Amino acid sequence: MAGMAKVGRLIKYSVERYLAGFTSFAAAFETRKDISDRSYESLVPDTLPCEPGTDLRVLGIGSGSGGADCVILKKLLQRHDSVYNRVIDPSEDMIKQYKALVREDSSLGAVKFDWRQQTAEEYFQTKEDTKFNLIHAIHVLYNVEDHDATLRNMWEQLADGGYMMIAMESDKRGMGKLWYKLWEEFGQGDRLKTELRTSGDVRQWLDTRNISYVTSVNERNINVAECFHEHSKEGSVLLDFLTKTAYVTDVPEIKSMALKYIRSNSSVVDDKIIFQSSIETILAIKN
Repeated sequence: MAGMAKVGRLIKYSVERYLAGFTSFAAAFETRKDISDRSYESLVPDTLPCEPGTDLRVLGIGSGSGGADCVILKKLLQRHDSVYNRVIDPSEDMIKQYKALVREDSSLGAVKFDWRQQTAEEYFQTKEDTKFNLIHAIHVLYNVEDHDATLRNMWEQLADGGYMMIAMESDKRGMGKLWYKLWEEFGQGDRLKTELRTSGDVRQWLDTRNISYVTSVNERNINVAECFHEHSKEGSVLLDFLTKTAYVTDVPEIKSMALKYIRSNSSVVDDKIIFQSSIETILAIKN
């Protein structure tokens, strides 16, 4: 069946649909974005080892609109005089938003930005030999071509004593569990070749290599009531984003399974249906 083939392949199937879903998802947040972004602060180490007299070097894979990145940079500036921050993002629009944030925030004056409009794959193919003290990927690993290769490349560019920080949907509840359920029933091929990747996949990658790490989980509430309104365009693209699958409403079996799962794992508050997105942030150290 055609619908089954695209389960977990939203961005590949339609970037337009993905962006519409992302916008709808952001609008459905009950947790304020700035509070959500600040959740990464607690895991950023107070100080990072770097060679005396050099800038602390940070590599950000995928920037979103820069909110979480700025939180991380500000935390680092509390203990380090200057930071060199290389930003890798394929989206011109996201880089523009990030640059606008930086312009408005004078506290980031000691950061030297190096903007690279590239995918992670394009960037790593350039075989840059700069080593970084912190490399982070916040909500990015769903969309890279090769999950394992990206983690390996990130790890290779990390300086000794440096940290790798990754934030992803948790495999243990909410949206992440919905993805596993969808895959169980409708998935085809290798799940790691789709967008249905979770923090569990990152932990497994690290465990296999005996790399030590710490984790922290942050809950975000999403009002998914629109998904249950029969002809809501907003609800339709939101359901696409929640399932990482394009035009879910056109595939009755997938739609009904997803809505049933969401309904039974949500709480109803007034006219809102609150579903959870659990973000697990993983911090691994290169000894």
